[in-house]
Amino acid sequence: AAYCDAIGSEDEETILATAQTDWLDLMDAVQKTEMHIIGPALRNEEALHNRVYSYSTGSLATCALDQAVVDASSQDFQVSSRAFNQRGMGALEYLLFNSNLNHSCSSQVQATESWNELTQSERKNQRCGLAEKLAADVAEASNLIHSQWTEGDSPFRTEFLNEDSQGENFQLITDGIFYLETFTKSQKLTIPLGLDDKCSSVTCPGLVESPYSETSLRNVRTNAAEFLRIFNGGSGLGFDDLINQEGFTDITLRFQNQLSDVDDKFAQISGSLNDQLALVEADASDPACLNAFANPSDESIIDACSLAGLLKRVTDDLKIEFVTIVGVAIPGRVQSDND
Repeated sequence: AAYCDAIGSEDEETILATAQTDWLDLMDAVQKTEMHIIGPALRNEEALHNRVYSYSTGSLATCALDQAVVDASSQDFQVSSRAFNQRGMGALEYLLFNSNLNHSCSSQVQATESWNELTQSERKNQRCGLAEKLAADVAEASNLIHSQWTEGDSPFRTEFLNEDSQGENFQLITDGIFYLETFTKSQKLTIPLGLDDKCSSVTCPGLVESPYSETSLRNVRTNAAEFLRIFNGGSGLGFDDLINQEGFTDITLRFQNQLSDVDDKFAQISGSLNDQLALVEADASDPACLNAFANPSDESIIDACSLAGLLKRVTDDLKIEFVTIVGVAIPGRVQSDND
């Protein structure tokens, strides 16, 4: 709202930067919650979760979002009428970070045909107007998730702690942390890098997460750190304790060391994930990325490919040692993974 009020003033650039920083901080919090999509966030095909952030369901529909910017000024506009790929944190990123004010639609789309003729201030104001509505929707959805966990006659927390549902809810926790396999490693890294057959080109830059803020690698790092926090149980009882009690302290140490290697790799990566994709594209016949993925401890000029390989070491152990020792099943969406 402060940025919307500042458009056209001498403070516009400074206040936009503040709004962008606030978005980054909020996105860090959202990326942590991505590692435990259970309970209210999981219900109704993840409806509340997808209102907050829908990257796991597919890419942002930028043309439809541009049309929503035009429609948002009408009195009968409702955010709830828009698809998830036009809402949430991804849509807010587009509206706050994309400096190209032209629409992304084809010339056949009537709703945006006169958009590019508007002044810069008019386009910024309309984009910011929709951003305010989307931010309110994110706030409402996240508050609903929280209240359904903790409030009312039958909060999910009470159900979650019920001893009669202990096995089922324990499985939900482990299903949640498999996000590291399906999304952190695969959707966010190996697919855009062209290491997965779900990418039919040398690379797939159109599938990069957070492309406008260029923070995909930051998101991956946050996911990995949150996985480790859950694995260790914070400062309390965690999966590490359960595995140690079964006599497999070496497996606990392996997980912790591998995740330390993942975090260390981030310090070696310069630039964004798109910059890393450009290195892969520079010579499509060069197997450097594939080699780095297969041998992530070796030196490589494409550090994101090494990072993907380091994460694969963690997720391989997650799919074999972890599920065997802890006594849970692999989620169905992971069993079909090409890795």
